[in-house]
Amino acid sequence: MAFRFPFLSRSQRQALIVLYALQQELQDVVQDCSQADLALTTLSWWEKQISGLFAATDKPEHPLMQALLPLVGLYCLPQSELQALIDAYRTELTQARFHDMAQLRRYAAAAGMVQGRLSSRVLGFSVPQTLDFAGKVGEVVELVRLFSRIGADARQGKLYIPVETLQAFNVPAHLVINRQGGEEFKTLLNMSMAELQQQIKSVVAMLPSEDRRRQRGSLAVLATVAALLEEIRLDGVENIMNYQLIVPRARQQRLAWKTWLFGFNPVG
Repeated sequence: MAFRFPFLSRSQRQALIVLYALQQELQDVVQDCSQADLALTTLSWWEKQISGLFAATDKPEHPLMQALLPLVGLYCLPQSELQALIDAYRTELTQARFHDMAQLRRYAAAAGMVQGRLSSRVLGFSVPQTLDFAGKVGEVVELVRLFSRIGADARQGKLYIPVETLQAFNVPAHLVINRQGGEEFKTLLNMSMAELQQQIKSVVAMLPSEDRRRQRGSLAVLATVAALLEEIRLDGVENIMNYQLIVPRARQQRLAWKTWLFGFNPVG
């Protein structure tokens, strides 16, 4: 999403396009490989390609990684943050359930690395605290994505709601997978949505004033996920089990322009 921000430099836009393309490639590995072993092997291959970005020899072979190679130095993109993407998708393939919210947040922070810390490095920052903000951006964006996909994931036999959360609301996992959660599950969904809305406000408040202008791309992404949560609320939170809402691209563009001109301050 951030690469669509209208006032990025050509270099910044190119860097974000490459990063989002890498994320899409890794997502496709997880979603399109019918055999987990094959998907894990493919992720290991991508892991070697990322290592090649930082090696004196064995430069990466894939055109996408070759495009990323000069950007690593230009924007100081760390190997650890690129590696976190691999780790997140490997977790998705090997971990059936998340035990608690802390586990899920760690996964979300890694899976949201492109929208978070990597994008913020491309956008630029002047104080180290901005990277703390960026990490939370990636986390909350991924958590909102997972929330909006609960029904879609359930149809594929996947469930990202932590075990402790299900137990706290007395919601058996098999009912969610079968999309029969009942009133207890609806209460859980409303609580989760309210927490996500509050988290967005908290993340925006973390951004140092010195970098508010540079980080408008990240704020535009937060504005988009906030708009998605509001659409879910207006539609009825229980309906995410039946279909997945999205924010249309035209509206994303309007939100980007609005954020560029006026910033983003969550209300409520």
